This record gives sequence, C-alpha cells and structure tokens, in this order.
Amino acid sequence: MVKSVPKKGGAGKKPLSRSLRMYQRIAVAFVVGTLGLLIVVLYLSISRATIHIVPKAKTVDVTVPVHVVPNPTEEGDMTGVVVEQTFTKAQSFALPSEGGTPVEQKAGGMVTLINKTNAPQTLVATTRLLSEEGVLFRIDNYVTIPANGQLDTTVHADVTGLSGEVPPTQFTIPGLPTSQQKDIYAVSVDAMTGGVSYVRTLSEQDLNDAVTSLTDSMILDSKATLAAGVDRAIFPGEAYVSDVLERKSDTQPGSEAGSFTVSLTVHVAAVYYDPAILTTYAQQKLAAQLPSEYAMVTMNTESMQVSVDSAEKSKGTATLSVYLDGVGAISAGADAFRKERFLGRSAQEVMTLLSVSDAIASSSVTFTPFWLKRVPTLRDHIVVDIEEPAS
Repeated sequence: MVKSVPKKGGAGKKPLSRSLRMYQRIAVAFVVGTLGLLIVVLYLSISRATIHIVPKAKTVDVTVPVHVVPNPTEEGDMTGVVVEQTFTKAQSFALPSEGGTPVEQKAGGMVTLINKTNAPQTLVATTRLLSEEGVLFRIDNYVTIPANGQLDTTVHADVTGLSGEVPPTQFTIPGLPTSQQKDIYAVSVDAMTGGVSYVRTLSEQDLNDAVTSLTDSMILDSKATLAAGVDRAIFPGEAYVSDVLERKSDTQPGSEAGSFTVSLTVHVAAVYYDPAILTTYAQQKLAAQLPSEYAMVTMNTESMQVSVDSAEKSKGTATLSVYLDGVGAISAGADAFRKERFLGRSAQEVMTLLSVSDAIASSSVTFTPFWLKRVPTLRDHIVVDIEEPAS
C-alpha cells in the first residue's frame, strides 16, 4: 500500500476572513483620510495672499495761533515769558562796486567806547582813536561815556585809502592822560570798510536792504540782553518780532555815494515758550486736516515755523503763529482694505477693485504657495501691506 506524502510547505494560505478584510479596508481608508486631512490643514496653514499697496501721498499744512498767557484756560493757550526792549544802533554800508566809479575815501565803522572809571567821560567830535596797527581814526560825534559803562559810535580814518580798512581791533585815545588810557578806550567788532568806495546813485532798495540787514543784526545782538532773567530750562523755545521806530540815513536815495550810514531805533519783543507743548498742539491740528481713513506718515517738525504776531509785556501775553506741514496716506483701517472684499477673488480682480480709489497709486498681489490662483476664503490668511506713499 502506497502512503501519500504531504507536500512541503504545508497546505496553501487560508483566505482572510470577511471581518479581517473589512478591518483592512477601514485601516487603509483611515490612513488615506488622515493624509488628506493633513494636506488640507497644511494648505490652510500656509496659504496666504499678500496685497501690496502703494498709496498716494497727501501733503497737508496748517497755520495755527497759539496764545501765551499767564494762566492757560482754553485750547491753544500756553504759558511763556514775554520780554520787550528798545535798541539803537548805527552802521555804515558800502555800495556794491557794480556800475560804480572807484573813489578813495575815509574808511569807517562802528566802535564801542568803554569807560572803566567812576566818572563819566566826554569826548568831542574828531577825538582821535589810534588802532593797534597804528592807524588814526576820529569819532564822528560828541559823546559822553557813562561811568563804568560803554556806548557805540561811528568813526572814520584820518586819511583816505585802503590803509584805513583795519580788522577788528582795540583803540587807545591819545588825547587822554596816559594814566587814563588803560581805563578809557575803544574796541571794534567789525572791520573798518570804505577805504575805496564805488560811487553810484543810492537807490531806495539799497537803503531798504541796509535797514533789513541792520535790523537782523540788532535782533541777534539783543538776544542775550532779552533772555537775562528767563529760565531757559523751562522755556527753551524763542521767537522774536521787531518794529523799527526810527530810521535815519546820512545819504538819501538818488544821491551819489560810495557808502552810507544807517541809524535805527528798533523795538524788539521776545517770547520764550516750551517747544514740546507747542509742537504737540500743532501736530494735533495738522492731523485734523487729513480726511477720515487717512493717517499721518511724516510731520516736518524740524522745519516748523514760529513767528510772533503780537506781544504785550505789561500783560505777559503774546500771540504766536505756528506753521507745520507733513504727509499723510490712506490707513490700513480704511474701508477700501476690508478683507471681505477680496475673499476668493483673483489677483486681477483685487487690483481692479483697488484701482477705483483715488488714494491708491498702485497695487499688486502675491500668493503663498505660488501656485494659488485666488485669495483664500479665510480673512486671517490675507495680509494688506501698505508701503511708503508715492510722491
């Protein structure tokens, strides 16, 4: 009897039961679903639309009055110090050489006579002054120098020509006793001019230009005097206004001259204030000039202009005029940038929507990832990037 020998490897694998096959399908479906969900989550987390905006610049300016008063109670009021004083000064001016005929004359200018003694000193006209360079000058007018004081007067060289054009220097007074010459003397701040002048007709414009120049010089000279007694740590800001009370010239327009001397009496008022308070107020008023949905981009505070309209020392009041300008642009919170407007739109559609605004110079749209064609439907995935405004 022949026995059957079983084949190596045993019987063939049994087919999976129905329940096992079902579990397998569920597992595969779960993995596929999970991967799909991860893809969707990844897509949602990285998808972005960035809308780039270049707004149009809107230049605005404002001029506002600010009232300096002892006790501020209303908007636009602030504390400050008001100081006034009257000054007198004379100065010689040489006419421009263009169109003139050169003529040697006596150089001249302004000197300060100083008296360090306890008694006043009178000097007659033509009193001699000798410069350190050895050039002789004579004063033009009779003067009395107060005891322990000083005064300004004009002088001219004793001879004509360029030798009289000496730089700023110190002068002795040879006519005084030697013992007094060290206590009574003169100094000049500016060089002597006019040794050679170019004679031509003096015009009204020449005279007006000289008055303007001398007035500016007098305001500059007056600053230290006016500020004495003012606490500049509290009131570091300053503004000035001047009024020419009297104007004299030794030469009238229409006359032939190479040089002329102008004498002015000028009333100068100074107002000292806190620039931080002034600037903040002006900035508030400037921002108010912008339309709604706009915001300030820059304010030119460094070039802010402050002038004095009026000042009255007796009442401690003044009115300042403040000018400030700056640049504004449409803000990110404007209705034009509501993200709901852009949901699901193409780049071209977004740019078309924005192009109708007069406040926008240009716009563009970029997507992340790059293959996106439309703006995501989630607001948080939209970024509005506003650049510097176009000028």
